[in-house]
This record gives sequence, C-alpha cells and structure tokens, in this order.
Amino acid sequence: MRIKYRLGLLYKILLFKIGLKKWLLKDRYGERILVFHGIDSIGETKYNSRFISKFFFEAFIKHISTHYNVISLDDFYAKKFKKNTLNIAITFDDGLLNNYQNALPILKKYKVPACFYITTIHEKAPYLWADFLDLVSIHTKKEEIVFQNKAYIKNQKNEFTHQNVSLKNIAKTITYKDIALLYDIFKEDWNALPKEELNEYWELMSPDQIKEIADHPLFTIGSHAETHASLINISVATAKEEILQSKKSLENICQQPIEEFAFPFGYYTEELAKYCLEVGYKKVLLVDYNIKSHAENEALKNRFVMNPYITLEQQLACLLKGSYF
Repeated sequence: MRIKYRLGLLYKILLFKIGLKKWLLKDRYGERILVFHGIDSIGETKYNSRFISKFFFEAFIKHISTHYNVISLDDFYAKKFKKNTLNIAITFDDGLLNNYQNALPILKKYKVPACFYITTIHEKAPYLWADFLDLVSIHTKKEEIVFQNKAYIKNQKNEFTHQNVSLKNIAKTITYKDIALLYDIFKEDWNALPKEELNEYWELMSPDQIKEIADHPLFTIGSHAETHASLINISVATAKEEILQSKKSLENICQQPIEEFAFPFGYYTEELAKYCLEVGYKKVLLVDYNIKSHAENEALKNRFVMNPYITLEQQLACLLKGSYF
C-alpha cells in the first residue's frame, strides 16, 4: 500500500512537470469529508504526520471556499450538493488547542463551517498518549526501555521498536490502562521537555474553549471517544463505555446534545458503529469503510485525510481525484 501511495504521488508530480496542471486541477463533481488534526505554526513533520502549517491551511481554505462548495456536515448528510463541483465538509480530530488558536480564526475569516471531534481525556491526563509518545521519543536520551517485559530499542527514526514493531503500534493494540504505564517510564523525559515551546504539539482545548466552539453557529462539537485507545482492540464493553462516557462528558460541557462521533484512528467494527447509533449519535465518521456495503448505511461516512508532505496543488489534485493513488 505504501509503495502504491508513493508511486501515485510521483506520477502526479510528473504530470505537473509535463504541463498537465490545468487538467489535474480541473473542477469535477465529488463528495469529500476532510479530516485535519493539528494546525501549527510551521508544518512540523518530525514528530508525526498530523500537523499542517497555519499558512498552508489558510491558503487551502481560501482556495476551496472560492472554487468549491464547502458546506456543513449537516448539509453534507442532507446531500445539499452542487453539480459539477467538489462538495466538501471539514472535520478535525483530537481536540488540540492549536485548532482553537490557529484554525478557528481562519475558518471564521472565510466563513467555513467545521466539526471538531474531542477526545475527553481531560480527567485522566493533560495530553493524548500518542502526542506524549511522539514527543518523548524524539527528545529522550534513552536508547532502550522495557515495556510489558519486552525490550524496545530506539532506532534511527527515533521510534522504540521490538522485533521491528514500533511501541506506538503496540499501544494501538492495548487498553488505555496499559498505555498509561508509559507515562511513568518517560516521566523524567516529559518533565524535561520545553513544553511551552512545544505546546502546539500536545496541549488540548479546555472545556471553556470547547463550549465556545459549540456555541458558534459555524461549528459543531462531536466525540472522539474518551482516551483515544483503538476501540477495536479493547473489550467491547470498555469500548462502549468510552463511546457513551465521552458523549455524556461533552454534553455536560456544551450543554447541548452531542450527535456526532469519529472513531479514533478510523478503526471500527459493525457492532460498535451500531452501538453509536443506539446511544444517540446520528453521524458516525470513519476513515475508510471496512467493506463497501457499509457505505449504504447513511449514518456512516468515510473521510479523506490531509497530507502534510505534499504541495497545495498536489493536495488539490489528490482531493479532486478522491485518492492519493
């Protein structure tokens, strides 16, 4: 898959170089729900692939709001689409403070609606475990750690691996209770970080900021579960508890119904998707459908993940095509 992805991008770069830009960027009909994560100051990619600079973001929002039909998620679900153009809805996952600081002013400027999916980790930790792990892995002086009785060695990519499997990928397969053991292993490293300098890469929105977004007519708040654990790799009972408790927490914060849910990592099962609807979510967001027939369920929608490694024109070309391949 990764080789196919890279070949697809190289092919598009070649097409731009031989003068087919106009063809690649020609408007056409499509339906896309976009997913962003972090909007930082410089588009830093050394920690992970989740951050796009606020300058790129503004250029992107300006372009799509000028040339395409950018609509709310409610209107997207209601199929209020225009013919012969790209129809786009904007979403953000995780609930990072940089969304509030960097993305919101731009969205307001161009009057672009968006939904923000919040991980309600606040009572357990001040950060998401994946952001914690990304930051300490880069900055720690440790070359080896022991986790769950296995030795993880730091490689040239600043990843801790055991038998070529990264610690981060292992964390996607275990419960949050087990993931949280990493906080003690890297406690000194976290405390030594220049956290104010790095706040764009870990700090979360406060309840007051979440409420402010929920009250704005352009924006909606949805749930992204409670701990950002992979819900398909923990017990069904625990996964359901995360889905329900995050809804209750956000309803308490926002003082309004929370009717949208986005699965962490986009990983889902049919049982968990059905449970979301049973407890009152009306829109359930994924990344890719597990099987094609799931697209027939009007409540479930796949999303197009933004890519921080390519140019604006390349991103637009992939978006128009609906694929990076």
